[in-house]
Amino acid sequence: MSSEKKTNKKIPKQRAIMYTQQMRLAILSDWKKEIDRIVKLLEPLLWAGILHDKDVNEDGETVEPHIHLMMYFKHARSPHSIAWEINERNGKREDAQIERLEFFKHPNNGFSYLVHQTKDAQNKYQYPISEVISNFDFAKKLENIRKQVERNQSKKEGELIREYLDMLYDGLLTLEEIESELTGSQYAKASTRLKAVAEKRQERLGREFLNRMKYEQKTKQVVYIYGESGLGKTRLAKTYAENKNTSYFVTGSSRDPFQSYQNQETIIIDELRPDSFRYDDLLKILDPYNFDVFLPSRYIDKALTAELIFITSPYSPKELYDNFQTSKRIDRFDQLERRIQTAILVEKDNIFYTHYNYESREYEKDDSNFFTNPFESQSIHRANSFFTQFETTIQRKEQQ
Repeated sequence: MSSEKKTNKKIPKQRAIMYTQQMRLAILSDWKKEIDRIVKLLEPLLWAGILHDKDVNEDGETVEPHIHLMMYFKHARSPHSIAWEINERNGKREDAQIERLEFFKHPNNGFSYLVHQTKDAQNKYQYPISEVISNFDFAKKLENIRKQVERNQSKKEGELIREYLDMLYDGLLTLEEIESELTGSQYAKASTRLKAVAEKRQERLGREFLNRMKYEQKTKQVVYIYGESGLGKTRLAKTYAENKNTSYFVTGSSRDPFQSYQNQETIIIDELRPDSFRYDDLLKILDPYNFDVFLPSRYIDKALTAELIFITSPYSPKELYDNFQTSKRIDRFDQLERRIQTAILVEKDNIFYTHYNYESREYEKDDSNFFTNPFESQSIHRANSFFTQFETTIQRKEQQ
């Protein structure tokens, strides 16, 4: 089976995921109803599932009946979040077991495996295509995959690159994924065309976002979360996005914060500081009525297609503004203040709604509008757990 096995450690988000489970451990005893339950929870862009009840092991013994559910998502998803939702959100998200998940660079490999039509599974029982349930024409897709494999074996380099260009424009593969597939010489020949297609796709996504927001009469929502480091500000934003089942992106390094942005519906601008952005650029990104924004990035500018923007920062919005190197006569604070729909203060024990007091020129917390911080104590527990492990490891070495 051509896939990448994962352990229960921190792993990247994935788009192509297969879930496997023995039927005796499934939540619902009917395999079709179990698959229907899962896809309603996760809402993958494409999905297909089957019951494997005729597999045998190396000794010729029948393997327990189990389901395979292959899913392909519009945006990359956290494996722990996927596993947590499949298990109906029991326990903590970060503790969800992901050993039942397998990840594919190419979703076609996973779809083909459902009926054992891959190179590694060709000697296994060949399940009829009619036994697969899906939200698309599975038989037609499998035939297209077979033809594609045949073409790949004989196609010329130019045909291969043209196919990648089409997949890039349609959003089936990212620019980074295609780059990892091409050889150095192939990339040198195709890099200009790949960049042009990627830019054209961003223009199309930006145009579609602008038209949709205007048609639905929506505005971008900006939520500003501030407080000391280590209190769970970023986890608060991530948890909100995950519980709303929306894709999210967390900014990276200050040099190129949007390099890995793939048009997710929610953006988390993490640990915002006065030197992270120019003030006028920040205002443009946060403008609730400006839907024609392109985020600067190293390779290509990205269309901002997020309806919800979180900001986490050790500074309150006013403190952030006061530390910006900008002309206070031209770039006023009220320009930023008007763009923030909700300002939230995170403290060790509680999370408060705050509002700006124009007389004191400070943000003040509302002592009647708060809830308990669910994350700070967990971070302390994890730190203490590691310290205990660290101490045990050191002492073991000393005793040898």
